[in-house]
Amino acid sequence: MRKIAIGVLCVSALALSACMPRVSYSGFEASTSGSRPLRTLTALDCPDQQGELTRIDRSPDGKRCDYVSRGGDAVSLKLVALDGRAPGEVMAPTKADLMALVPVDARPVPAVARDEPGEHADVDMPFIHVHSRGDHADVKFFGIKVHSDGDYAEVHTNLGLKHTVVHAGPKGAEVVAEDIGKTNIDMLYVLASEKRRHGPYAAVGYIAKGPVAGPLVVAEFRARENDRTDWGDSGRHHNERHHHDRHDDIGRLVDRNVRG
Repeated sequence: MRKIAIGVLCVSALALSACMPRVSYSGFEASTSGSRPLRTLTALDCPDQQGELTRIDRSPDGKRCDYVSRGGDAVSLKLVALDGRAPGEVMAPTKADLMALVPVDARPVPAVARDEPGEHADVDMPFIHVHSRGDHADVKFFGIKVHSDGDYAEVHTNLGLKHTVVHAGPKGAEVVAEDIGKTNIDMLYVLASEKRRHGPYAAVGYIAKGPVAGPLVVAEFRARENDRTDWGDSGRHHNERHHHDRHDDIGRLVDRNVRG
């Protein structure tokens, strides 16, 4: 749980410190889409190779391409129509499928009630507010809210147009980041587990971008846990670097399609 808690705080710190709202978790990143209109596509631009990702399939209509990495990570790039529906509604079936692959047991954490039993502490200072009752605590600082209760934690950030929520529990964490403006849509969803408890994947999720009228370019990813057997320090750093490079390649695949 300590690793997850540190990850939650890192997400908060990154969201706080960036010039524009953004979130990063285990290498996956979605930055604000901005006001410049993203491209409207009828077919995807799917290169044979994107960094460490190799294309293995492409649909005849150009609306889906599948990639794999040398480490076994899978990426499916799709063109998804909105047809007048809200982006959250369109992505709901994909989210449900991913939850079945990596069930992280990350639940919402309610705010602290002042009449809760247990040792308590209250700190109210400019920009920083802390209220705790036993293992249940609320922290608010610079537009970021953190709720914790035992092994569970929840983080909310509202900076600019980007709204980010992180739910963390004993089995892993769920990250939701959305920037839905008047011009563009930029969404990130990640489920990450410290250990592969229920299947072959350590993290799954998607990045979705596009104009508000659609279609969205969606990169759905399924990442396997890195093999850490017999790593020395240099081997560990080498593998971590390639792990993050693959995640950057996913963003590049999306951006080459939506950026003008």
